[in-house]
Amino acid sequence: MNKRVIFLLMVLMLVTLVSLVSGCGDIESVVGPPGPAGPQGPAATDAPLSDIQQLVAEQNAYRSQVGQEPLVPGLDCTLYTVPQTTTAIIGATLTNVGSFGFTGVFNQLNGPVTAGLNILPLGLKAVYQSWYVVKCTGQYVSSDSNWHSFQLSSDDGSNLYFNGGIVINNDGLHGVQTVSGTKFIEYGFYTFELDFFQASGNEALVLNMDGALLDNTHYYH
Repeated sequence: MNKRVIFLLMVLMLVTLVSLVSGCGDIESVVGPPGPAGPQGPAATDAPLSDIQQLVAEQNAYRSQVGQEPLVPGLDCTLYTVPQTTTAIIGATLTNVGSFGFTGVFNQLNGPVTAGLNILPLGLKAVYQSWYVVKCTGQYVSSDSNWHSFQLSSDDGSNLYFNGGIVINNDGLHGVQTVSGTKFIEYGFYTFELDFFQASGNEALVLNMDGALLDNTHYYH
């Protein structure tokens, strides 16, 4: 084989080698099609907890650990009948009718008993209009530490308790009247009780704190 043929063969081999190397580079740079999208997380739409809700969440976490039922919004109210000789809640002879949950505010303006006490379930308003007592109990959740003033208006009697101590005594047989009381309440939980007595005639029951209706978001049971 002459030198010219050998030279041409060498050039051809070199060109082939360069092509192979370039082709390998192209293969390594190829990117495959994108895979399917992964699952999406929940949208961040939940509102932050209020101070009261945060306190309740922490308390419920503890209650769960010790096997207790969680706190839920509202109060647990019990309806009692009383003899027509009753003159006050304290010392009254009570006959239990039944219990119900209450999640509203105490805002029964003075009026005739025929309308029915607005905290009672609808089916009981027409049945129990005179000579009864209602006791609403639960937890009051405080989001601050401060002095607070309470105003309790009723016809007939009513009493307000925090942690078992009476804050307002508006008991007895009387027309609508308002009695005030003050208490220093710290951040946290207090047992709460509001008692109401209806004899006959008109009825009223309004509970204010610091000049406005006591917000029902404080009530849990």
